[in-house]
Amino acid sequence: MKMYHAFGLVMVVVATILMEEVHLGLAVECDSCKLEPCVPFFKDGGALPSPDSPCCENIKGQHGCFCGYLKDAKYCKYLVEPRAKDVGTACGVKTPDLSACSEYQVTCTQPGV
Repeated sequence: MKMYHAFGLVMVVVATILMEEVHLGLAVECDSCKLEPCVPFFKDGGALPSPDSPCCENIKGQHGCFCGYLKDAKYCKYLVEPRAKDVGTACGVKTPDLSACSEYQVTCTQPGV
């Protein structure tokens, strides 16, 4: 009977450790500087990035960060432009409707600002 309890306790500990690793692995590190390689692509008339470009590699997994990026005046002006959706599509990244972000009304009310 003690062996079953010990085995059960070990399983609980292992499950807890695995759940923590999964939780930590899902955390997204939002860093607006990751958008820097995308700036040339945000400008109208330029080529779109390839899916394996540094731009695309940087923004993959950043979906939850885009609203927060509106607080960064350097990138805000690019993110509110229609071209940003084209860049996202070229990278295989679904870009959110940024006008729904609370930060949009505070910092980026006019495209190109």
